[in-house]
Amino acid sequence: MKTPFEAPIGRDLYVVKTGDWRFQKPVVNSEKCTLCGICFIFCPTNSIRKTENCYEADLDTCKGCGICANECHASAITMEMERRG
Repeated sequence: MKTPFEAPIGRDLYVVKTGDWRFQKPVVNSEKCTLCGICFIFCPTNSIRKTENCYEADLDTCKGCGICANECHASAITMEMERRG
């Protein structure tokens, strides 16, 4: 049975949307991003996606661990506190 945190990706396969559990989120400064992909490589939840001009976190699955920000050589990623309403 599917829960509100699941998104179907194929037959009997689901992505669990765990982003609601995080207390901080990665924010990318696209002007600093060098498109090296280090954040993508080190992300333990495979939440980093390449866009046209930078890499960004998929906040549906990102747990806010900060590994991407720690590994970013260009300091293009900062961790900011989540604002929950």
